[in-house]
Amino acid sequence: MLTSNEQNPPKASLRNKLRHAFALGPEYEECLAEDEEQLLKDLAERIHARRLTVAAIPFLMLNRPLNVIGANLIQMGEIVLTAGPVEAFLRRFLGPNYTHELLVRTLEKRCAIDRLVEHLEALIDERP
Repeated sequence: MLTSNEQNPPKASLRNKLRHAFALGPEYEECLAEDEEQLLKDLAERIHARRLTVAAIPFLMLNRPLNVIGANLIQMGEIVLTAGPVEAFLRRFLGPNYTHELLVRTLEKRCAIDRLVEHLEALIDERP
């Protein structure tokens, strides 16, 4: 005969369910590769050249939790984003090192937005 706890196992709280649903493995916490770091430096320089640095930093910080979702959306739009004219525009804005795969791989890492903001802040302070 089953006891009352075995018949009705305790339900996980909504908070625990959400915590598990949005958990990411350690593969997203790894450091950036050289080419990913260079892409972020190129992007920071292009943002700074257009004098958008002051506006970009709060925008990036507010949207930092969404970088993995953004990377997935970019991955889903691969057909559109790798079309000739669109890719040419993105290459002009993101720099000569841009590839679709590199952008997605970079944005999937949690530290990418923080590193981009660090590069932007360094450009404001004109530090190397």
